[in-house]
Amino acid sequence: MRICSDQPCIVLLTEKDVWIRVNGKEPISLKANHMALLNCEHNIIDVSSLNNTLVAHISHDIIKDYLRFLNKDLSQIPVWQRSATPILTLPCLTPDVFRVAAQHSMMPAETESEKERTRALLFTVLSRFLDSKKFLSLMMYMLRNCVSDSVYQIIESDIHKDWNLSMVASCLCLSPSLLKKKLKSENTSYSQIITTCRMRYAVNELMMDGKNISQVSQSCGYNSTSYFISVFKDFYGMTPLHYVSQHRERTVA
Repeated sequence: MRICSDQPCIVLLTEKDVWIRVNGKEPISLKANHMALLNCEHNIIDVSSLNNTLVAHISHDIIKDYLRFLNKDLSQIPVWQRSATPILTLPCLTPDVFRVAAQHSMMPAETESEKERTRALLFTVLSRFLDSKKFLSLMMYMLRNCVSDSVYQIIESDIHKDWNLSMVASCLCLSPSLLKKKLKSENTSYSQIITTCRMRYAVNELMMDGKNISQVSQSCGYNSTSYFISVFKDFYGMTPLHYVSQHRERTVA
């Protein structure tokens, strides 16, 4: 039987022995209580029986949030080989948690708490694959259709690094000119992305860690505090001090 999903990634949990075939290749045997992580986009996935298989559907946004959550230097992750079958398998240690995660992944989140609960459950499912050397490569590969997403992930994985266009292009196995062209086709640019990454990080540093503006400026990669304040004001429409005071007023209210 064929598995279809609107999302780029699925994770299966088998309750009995089954086989999985990807793109008509040799079937892969999967014993009961095993998980399989697969890339669905542009791939044909068949399984011997869906009656004994649970499926968790994982969106681009969940993948992006998960990679950001890991806080790893993604520039060091090997590129996934396109010729490789996009599947990872291993035993499931928490089948009850998986069942709940699979149910939530197919339900529309009507409240913010439901959205966060689903996010946490799917993070738990994905984390089972962390010991696989190819896991992060496959996660990055699933974001390949949107180059800007990959650029965001690489920069945010090490925001303190002195990034430039050539370094990021190298991580994606692209020339700088081709990366610029691809980003332009997605209505963005390298400078817009790195500024957005730095401003997101700046707000977290200001609100959560209580650092002063000079410290935040340096941690975001700016040599000039005054220039950092200028960029922050252009981005958020107010200075860092105004942003912090306004947020605190809302919290008190």
